[in-house]
This record gives sequence, C-alpha cells and structure tokens, in this order.
Amino acid sequence: MTAPSADRPGTVLLDVADVLRQPLPGEYLDRVVDVPAGTGELRVELDYDKVTDRFQLYAALIDPDGVFRGHVQCPGGPGPRELRFTVGERHASPGAIAGPIPAGAWTLRIDLDRFREDGPYALRLIAVPGESGAPTAAPDAEGRTEASAAPASGAEPASAPSWLRGELHCHSVHSDGRDGVDAIVAEARHRGFDFLALSDHFTWSHWGPLAEAATAAGGPIVLPSIEVTTHRGHGNAHGLREWVDVYVDGPGRGAGELVREVHAQGGLFGVNHPFSGQQAWRRADVPWAEVDLLEVVNQGQDANNDAAIGLWDRLLAEGHDIAPVAGTDCHELGDPAQRLGQVVTAVRVAERSAEGLLDGLRRAATVVTRGAELELRLRSEGREAGLGEHLELGAGPVELEIDFRIDVPCALFVLRDGLMWFQGDVEPEQSRLVVVDEEPVAAAYRVELHRRSDDPRHWASAWRSHESFEALTSFVRTVHRTTSHTHEGES
Repeated sequence: MTAPSADRPGTVLLDVADVLRQPLPGEYLDRVVDVPAGTGELRVELDYDKVTDRFQLYAALIDPDGVFRGHVQCPGGPGPRELRFTVGERHASPGAIAGPIPAGAWTLRIDLDRFREDGPYALRLIAVPGESGAPTAAPDAEGRTEASAAPASGAEPASAPSWLRGELHCHSVHSDGRDGVDAIVAEARHRGFDFLALSDHFTWSHWGPLAEAATAAGGPIVLPSIEVTTHRGHGNAHGLREWVDVYVDGPGRGAGELVREVHAQGGLFGVNHPFSGQQAWRRADVPWAEVDLLEVVNQGQDANNDAAIGLWDRLLAEGHDIAPVAGTDCHELGDPAQRLGQVVTAVRVAERSAEGLLDGLRRAATVVTRGAELELRLRSEGREAGLGEHLELGAGPVELEIDFRIDVPCALFVLRDGLMWFQGDVEPEQSRLVVVDEEPVAAAYRVELHRRSDDPRHWASAWRSHESFEALTSFVRTVHRTTSHTHEGES
C-alpha cells in the first residue's frame, strides 16, 4: 500500500487566499473544481485562525456523483489551524474514503460551522497523478478493506431478556478525536462494555476499522454511527447501512429529511447535548415525534444535563416515547474528565446483537447510570409493563416495583409526568422498593437515584441535580383502557 506523501509532485487545481466577510449567503462555501483523468490522489489544505465559537471552519470533498469522500475538522482551542486531508486510490487520511478518483467536477466545501466575525483563510486542492495497477476495491482510511460495510451483528440469542451496557457517543481521529479506533475498542473492552457506538462527525470512514477491531478483540457489539453536526444542533444517527447526506444547513434539504432517511435504513436518530451553547438543539425541521433518543446525560455538560432531563420530562408529558441515553462524548482517552465508563447507557435486549441493541433502544428499554443498577415495572389488576412499555389502567391502584443495586446511600425519586410523586431514602443493603399509586392517572412514570447529602443547602428533596446523579430509568406509561396508543414495535 502506498501512503500519501507531501513530497510527491502534484498539480495545484485551486489556490485561494481570501477573507470571509459577513454577510455571506448560505451556510457553506462551495467551489467546484475540474479534476483531470488519471488523477490518483487529491490533497485538501485549509488554513485559518480559529476563534472559538466565532470563526470556525471545516473542509469536505464531494465527488462528481455527489458522494462524500472526506473531511477534516479543527480540534483544540483557538489559534492558527493547518487542516489537511488526502483522498487517494490506495489510501486516504482518517475521515476520508479511499477509492478511484473519477474525472469531472468535484466540490470542495467549506462548512461555515461558526461564522460570526470576519476572518482570512487559504484553500488549496492539489492533484497527484495515479499509479499503474491501482486497485479498484481500495483500502479504507486505515488501510482496511470494505469500509462501507456495516459491522456484522454477531447475534447471540438470549434465553431471557438481558442487559447490555456501553457507550453511544465518542470520537476518534476520523473526526475531532485524538485516538485511533483500535485504542478506543481496547478501552471499551477494558471497561467491560457490551457495545460501542463510535459516532464520528460527518464521516463513515471509521465503520470498517471499527468492525474489524471489534471482531479481532472478540467484541464489543458495535454500531455504525455518525454524529450529524449541524449549525443548529448535533444528533447521532445509529445503525446505518450507508452514509446519509449530513449537510442539512443549505437550501433544499433539512434535518427532517435526513432523519427519515435514517429511519428508512432501519436506524435511529437521537438529539445530543440539547442545551450545549452554540451546539444546542435549535432545529424546528425535526418533529419530536420522529426523534428516537435524547441524550439526557452528557459527561461534559454539567448543569446542562439538568435542563436536558427537564426537556425529556416535558416531551414525555406531551406523549413522546423518547428513550433516554447517555454519552461521555470522549475525544481523548487520556483525559480523566473524558474517561469512558463514567456514565453509560444500559439497554434491555432480547438478543445480544446489533439488531437486538437497536431494538432495545427503539423500545426505550434503557437506563442511564454512573454505576448503580435500576429497574422499574408497573402492575395493575394482573397486567404489567416494563421500561418503554404501556400499561392499561383499570379501576384499581398501580403498584410500582423498583429494583436497584447501589454502593452508597441514595435518595430515590419517582416522577409522574415530570412532577415529583414520591421520594424515599434507600440503603446499599436494600434491593427492592414497592410503592403503590392509589389514584393513578394516565402518565409517564420514571425513577431517579441520587446520592444523599447532609449539606444544609439541600434540605428536603432538593438534593437532586447533576452533581448527585447516580441513575435514571426510562419511562413506563399508563394509558386509559379506551386508548389504542401502542408503542412503536409493539403488537
């Protein structure tokens, strides 16, 4: 395999040095460049001075058929940025897709991710002639073949429903992370994860390396995922079979169309860190009825997680059966603040496979936890329902059976449509609590665990925040007998 080299001679097809000035119509600056026949490698170079949240650019390359072939981001703090990536017949940089370089009109895109002040930039596209005998089935961005193939499910039927725990939001060198795919898979194995979704921004170049690394390591289950990085919010697409067009900030295409395409592939879409400053979710073109998951705990978001949980409660009260999930959003394994495993999503599955995992997420059979175990079932008049399910109400009371395992004394909260319905103290030597709602209503019930504190600032039940959080369940919804409301996937 021949790696790209800056020393190999090439032809400069585009060389622009300019200043981006407001107002600039549109969210992307596209330059169409004619690439000659016989090209074996394209190099993209973007230089600018990053001003955090005010002047921040990404670069991407799209082939004449409209197929995404690569991108580069700008990790780190403010200052000069020299962003480089290579797309070649035999090799591609992380984040890019190796393969034949067809002649014709290629699009070199600058994504104006943050453009709230003027700034200079330089953009170049360099073509290097191809070599004879270049393969038509090229290696992927880490030198492995068939990067576009979705990871195999490795189905392991379970004799009874079981729980899988793992990570749904982290990044590698294929976008703005610091670590290679192999290192992330090894860390996931070290942490005892059952599943891993590597959700690099924009690209699918990590899918093949992820599947191969997980297979070589004997697990975990992996999901082909992408973090959809729009200018008005971020979201994760999980369980994809092929890349979807993530550029939804221009005219003629919105995020709603992208979400429907994700669903058409059998995948799921979740909103990430919905209150994260300039990355907060502000899109009106995705109905909440089409959102499958909501990241209610993100390791780096602190008090924003309280707002995210509050948003989820409001959506539950409005009747949206959205699954709560967590993510460390890890970009660097060696940073203790981003360490994998500090918060995980646990999913109840009928089959230990990628499809079983997606089905459990789709059914909202989830628990978000920092280590505690937590479960909720509702019973009434011989009927029962678990997480993500609906229980038909009769004339009698509803019994809530709450199972848990904790290492420290905790306060346990039951919320009904987001309002505090019950609070009690539980101890590590306990494992079950049963409470009865004598006057149940049609509502979404859920449970939270928080570490107890004697801090006088947090009297009564006010000690419930991101600082004390230990775990929360998804919902169990009670419905009136005349209601025909059925959760997606139930019969």
